[in-house]
Amino acid sequence: MKFSQACIFIVVLLAVISNVVAKSCKYTFNESKIKASSSHLRIRGKPSLDGSSCTETTITVNLESSASFKDENDVRHSGSKCTISAKWYDSPERYNDAKYKREVYVPFSKISKIKCNKDSSSPAKTTKKSKKTTKKKTTTKKKTTKKTTKKTTKKTTKKTTKKTTKKTSKSSGGGGGYTGTATFFTPNQGACGDWNDNNDLIAALSGSLYGSYSKKSSVCNKKVKVTNKDNGKSVTVTIKDACESCAKSHIDLSPAAFGQIGAFSKGVLKVEWHFL
Repeated sequence: MKFSQACIFIVVLLAVISNVVAKSCKYTFNESKIKASSSHLRIRGKPSLDGSSCTETTITVNLESSASFKDENDVRHSGSKCTISAKWYDSPERYNDAKYKREVYVPFSKISKIKCNKDSSSPAKTTKKSKKTTKKKTTTKKKTTKKTTKKTTKKTTKKTTKKTTKKTSKSSGGGGGYTGTATFFTPNQGACGDWNDNNDLIAALSGSLYGSYSKKSSVCNKKVKVTNKDNGKSVTVTIKDACESCAKSHIDLSPAAFGQIGAFSKGVLKVEWHFL
């Protein structure tokens, strides 16, 4: 009798464990847009969710129009419908003033497979990154000769009066910060013109905060304090780059900065951050 009860208990226990281990979710995003950075995919659209708190997620992305992006291995994916498999789960969150649309950030480190309906069987690698570096170098040279004469005369008077008043009001009293997400990227030559590596405590801001990529932004070299909402750990970083795929409240950190406040295995952190 005792033996049969023990067997029943073991069978039930194994069933529960296998259910937890193998739990998977299905996300569908309609009317979507997808953007890739060096560390993650950002997906925005109208979500339909099947399941919660899963260990594995299959995301079907039905795009508004055909898109093209590269993954972390420099493989290009193209099409109007993509399927992404990841050992990851996160609830989609509202962004900006979107009523029905939501967004998620999926770290490449968690993705096992990406398949879009126009992917080629053997995608060719492009040399777009090297082109970008040469372009930025020339911009840096031009800036130091031309802008130092022009910016110190014209912009110091205009920007110091206008922007200091605007920004002080935003971060004064500690209430002018942002609540959003943090990811990490591999630094090189940033939009601010400087070269950095993984060990530097730097960050990239969204295009909406950085401004025009054709010139050095007023946020370059500003200090920002980033706090992980889950564990309370903080790090102070210097703005050195722009993140085209980031939302306004999203900050992209160097590996050294990310590692000080969270685990790399998590990929995306919920944070609060503000200018110092």
